Amino acid sequence: MTAAPPLSSRFMDRTHRDRPTTTGPPSSSLLDWWRSDRFTVALALIALAGLVFRIAYVVWNRNGLVGTDGYFFHRFALQLVDGVGFRNPTTGAAIATNPPAWSVVLAGPSMIGFRSELWQQLIACVVGTATIVMTGLAGRAAFGRRVGIAAAALAAAYPFVWLYERELVAEPLAMLGTATTIWLAYKFKAAPSVWLAVALGAAVGVLAMTRSELLGISVLLVVPVVLSARRVSLRNRFRWLVAAAVVCVAVVAPWAIYNQTRFARPVPLSTSLGPAMVTGNCPPTYHGKLLGYYVPGCALFVSDVSTDASIADNRYRRAAWDFVSANKKRVPVVAAARVGRTFGLFRPTQQMHLEAERGTEVLVLRLGFYAYWILLPLAIAGFVLARRRGVAVYPLLAFPVLIVLAVLPTIGLVRYRAPAEIPLLILAAVAIEALVTLVRYGRAGPAAAQAPKAIFTRG
Repeated sequence: MTAAPPLSSRFMDRTHRDRPTTTGPPSSSLLDWWRSDRFTVALALIALAGLVFRIAYVVWNRNGLVGTDGYFFHRFALQLVDGVGFRNPTTGAAIATNPPAWSVVLAGPSMIGFRSELWQQLIACVVGTATIVMTGLAGRAAFGRRVGIAAAALAAAYPFVWLYERELVAEPLAMLGTATTIWLAYKFKAAPSVWLAVALGAAVGVLAMTRSELLGISVLLVVPVVLSARRVSLRNRFRWLVAAAVVCVAVVAPWAIYNQTRFARPVPLSTSLGPAMVTGNCPPTYHGKLLGYYVPGCALFVSDVSTDASIADNRYRRAAWDFVSANKKRVPVVAAARVGRTFGLFRPTQQMHLEAERGTEVLVLRLGFYAYWILLPLAIAGFVLARRRGVAVYPLLAFPVLIVLAVLPTIGLVRYRAPAEIPLLILAAVAIEALVTLVRYGRAGPAAAQAPKAIFTRG
């Protein structure tokens, strides 16, 4: 029987494994070069399969309900094209419930006359396909080509990536921004430069313009990534951080300045915190069946609410804090329930039905929950493997940590977890790649015992 190849040659350093062997296409033909780049070919095929599936899913469900936030994103996109801007479709009042990035993306087909929800869902499918590609690239940048391919395949198939595209909520763009930010973070760690730091600042700006709480990634990810570049002088590291911050502010500034002309108080990103807090901090969410969830009707009990969204947001926050202060003993239980709901660990069967209010069938949500419960232990195993091999994982952990911080004072909702799905898929891919390697080399003889130790090397 042929002996297994030496581990030193089989498991090369990630940097060397991913480095092209030539600087351009071989002299024979471009086709030969394309065939030789197996990662690109595999990633393209996975992305194509993911796009076809996504289109088939939204077309098949084209008559399904688009509820809650998805409906408003659809309306805002049409209003942008019509010159109305960001106003409540019912009352006409100025509104900034969500940052504008997703509405701007969805407005694309409306500009050329395609104004239906279906056309916007198809745009969301394209964004989801880009997420597949960027998840694969992020996995490769962090752990190598095989992990990248596995992560892309998971992103193509995982329900809690593609079901949001039909719902027209902002999560597809948030997940694309998450994958891109992770990719940039690991590229920066491999080869620090001011341009990658600036790109990280821009990526965080786009994330914040998609979901306002994601601005926190600037502190949890960008700052430690840039400051950990020990090959760069401390002065330059601080300069690069300032450059990243300036670019991030430049991305957000036009929206904040626009809001200053519409509201009585500054609204840098959105006015959603107050409503989320007041609907998540009231008697029905502190006791009983809806523990840790939210009740929209709770906002009706707040008196003297202004028609100005910025003033109303502040009033809602004050009312929520008053309720929290009066129910301090219940806060730890409620906070734990919120985190449990968000991460599929508390009353999951009930949560499936609650999440279905956006129009997704319970069957699809159940499939998503089952897939998540399979991937979660794999991701934990992938985290352990990565740490044992000395690979930095804090760029991946920053997103779930931020989600926990965001839901603690507000609402437990699986949709809020969406940015954390990308790190989940990448870490699960690490464990899957390790299992495949172990099985493959477990049949090769004595070298099997050493195979798991060489899955990653720090790059």
